[in-house]
Amino acid sequence: MKRSLIICAAIFFIAALLGWRESRQLSSRREINARLVEEASTKLGGDAQSPNAMERRNEYLAMREQVKTIGLDYFALFRDYGENATGESGEAFTKRQAEIKSRLEELDPAAIRQFMDECYSNPGLNLRIKRDLNGYVRTVFIAKYPVEMARMMGKSPEVFGIDGKSAPEGYIQDPFQHLVYYFSWEKKDIQTVFQCLAEAPPEFQSKYIRGALEHYAYSAPKRTELLEEMRAFASTPEQLELVKGQLSELVFGRGGAKATFVEASDWLESANLSSDELDAATTDMQKKVRVGETGRWLDWLAKRELPDEVSKERAFELATVWTEKDYLAVGKWLNRAADSPEKSAVASAYAARTYPYDPEGAMQWIETLPQGPDRSKALQSIYQGMQKNGNYEYDREIVEAFAREHGLKE
Repeated sequence: MKRSLIICAAIFFIAALLGWRESRQLSSRREINARLVEEASTKLGGDAQSPNAMERRNEYLAMREQVKTIGLDYFALFRDYGENATGESGEAFTKRQAEIKSRLEELDPAAIRQFMDECYSNPGLNLRIKRDLNGYVRTVFIAKYPVEMARMMGKSPEVFGIDGKSAPEGYIQDPFQHLVYYFSWEKKDIQTVFQCLAEAPPEFQSKYIRGALEHYAYSAPKRTELLEEMRAFASTPEQLELVKGQLSELVFGRGGAKATFVEASDWLESANLSSDELDAATTDMQKKVRVGETGRWLDWLAKRELPDEVSKERAFELATVWTEKDYLAVGKWLNRAADSPEKSAVASAYAARTYPYDPEGAMQWIETLPQGPDRSKALQSIYQGMQKNGNYEYDREIVEAFAREHGLKE
């Protein structure tokens, strides 16, 4: 008797659980259906009772049912073969998968969105299906409807696996990243890339614009095309700042792929950058130029129409890195360079970096600088170098005497 009661209780529990699951599925499908009907009404417009409107509505609802059927068949495919270790590599599976893919290729953007909603509301969705679905998104949907898919991914990133979470059991490729790669590198269609970025939210634009540079800016003509598209894309202040932040990478390349002086300077001459663009393009250039070509870049800076303060800042940064790597070469450059704001900045950086091992020579270069920002900057850098992490690297009395002599303050 007791055993019978336990069995009955278990049956009731399972039935309740299945009923709850069906209720959740039904609720989710109702939400999707309600949204789709609303979309259909919006798209139809005008008099919903007119013969043409009714016909279009019926077509829309028929499409919805068609998509629902595709979704059910899609999940059934993996249910029928997924439990068999070799099932998904068999001929029957491959044939049914190809048939479903051909049906997916016929979907328009509205149907694609419904299909994705159907899939992500299905409780049977697992990592295996997510990975296969990710493949369809990348190879079928994005290739056919890039702009519309960019809009969808921007509005519902979680439905496309763009949620910043790594898949614990396998790798799912970022479909928006694939979109940028596919149209930048494989299709060589940079205009489509920026049309897609324009449809995406700001956080997507910041994240994915770098891919366009990485895959498209591999030659001077392509960099020029890319620059024009970036300019056209920058229609808001935020987008303008985003584009300006990429100009340095556009000129000098990314990572270890540093452009030569000839390559970069020739392109800069042909690009007709505005003063603001040139300012942005030369930001952090000390990290991107080849050390052996720093002297040529300093000469180049002296001939550009940049504000003196900007040009001097660039020269100081270039000279600081150059001195740390090859101070003898910097000294030779200073000895041959004509007087200019850039030379003063280089002398300031050179003196600050060489003072610890050649204080007499460093002070001689400082003496060539008139009273002003360059001289003060060098002296302040030397003074700060004497005090490291709150400790005196030199005798305290020497440090304090240096500060008094040159009117420096902590």
